[in-house]
Amino acid sequence: MEDERLNIPSTGLRVVGVEKVYRKYPFGILSKDDVYAVKGVYLDVPRNELLCLLGHNGAGKSTLFNMLTGIIGPSEGYAKICNYDIRTEQEQIRRIIGVVP
Repeated sequence: MEDERLNIPSTGLRVVGVEKVYRKYPFGILSKDDVYAVKGVYLDVPRNELLCLLGHNGAGKSTLFNMLTGIIGPSEGYAKICNYDIRTEQEQIRRIIGVVP
């Protein structure tokens, strides 16, 4: 079920409960060996604001950016960039953002 906060219009970046889990077993079978690369990220960044992500190696910074830019899909959660959904509107998102790794 989609979080109500995602339906509030946003001209910036809105991330609601985004997670990336690498599962040991297929088909969503849970294991104690599952690896959470990103767990439960919530962000709301207004348009024309600067965001800086800091963290140790392996903290999930690159994984989060890879999800936001459509390189990999999130396991859970929702995100919008300038009111475009990262799961379904990557074509429009790629027209308005630039990423330099």
